[in-house]
Amino acid sequence: MDISIIGSGHIGAGLARAWRAKGHAVTFGARDPRDAELVALCTSIGATATTVAAAVAPARVVVFAMPYGALDDVLTASGDLAGKVVIDCTNAVERGAGLKYGHTTSSAEELQRRIPTAHVVKSFNAQGAENLAKPIYGDLAASNFYCGDDAAAKQIVRQLVEDVGFDAIDAGPLASARLIEPLMMLWMASSRAVGSRDIAFRVLRR
Repeated sequence: MDISIIGSGHIGAGLARAWRAKGHAVTFGARDPRDAELVALCTSIGATATTVAAAVAPARVVVFAMPYGALDDVLTASGDLAGKVVIDCTNAVERGAGLKYGHTTSSAEELQRRIPTAHVVKSFNAQGAENLAKPIYGDLAASNFYCGDDAAAKQIVRQLVEDVGFDAIDAGPLASARLIEPLMMLWMASSRAVGSRDIAFRVLRR
């Protein structure tokens, strides 16, 4: 699958490594495709880097893994996203105020309103990047939630979640992002409380 990742930080790089290991084609969209660290990452995993617009155009899946504050610039640079699956990994956090949205909407829903012809799916926002490299705890896979309004898009994301190694949990429509987005805050608080980033959420079934 052709995947464009916008953002080459811990989350973007972690997803790229996991998906390249499964044979997916990964292209980073960047302001500076010649950045030394990005070039080194691409060389090490067999990915490529180009401008945001050039990366997005041929991609079936576009992953927003950049800081939320860069969203406006990324949307401007992306061009037409019609028909594409857009995985929103961002967290809309305002300094000193916590999450920007909650209860009545979510950043994923607001993103969908801005790109109405794309298929936004919320996922990969509520775990440390360490879990992208090693989501297995003992003999259990950590859970990763996803939600969206388009069934076909969600099926694609489910497969990509499983390709990373997670137990994929369908949380329902995109409105469920109102519940998924605060999980990032819970993960951070829990990580501080136990003194480790090697923690993850797991849904148990009986």
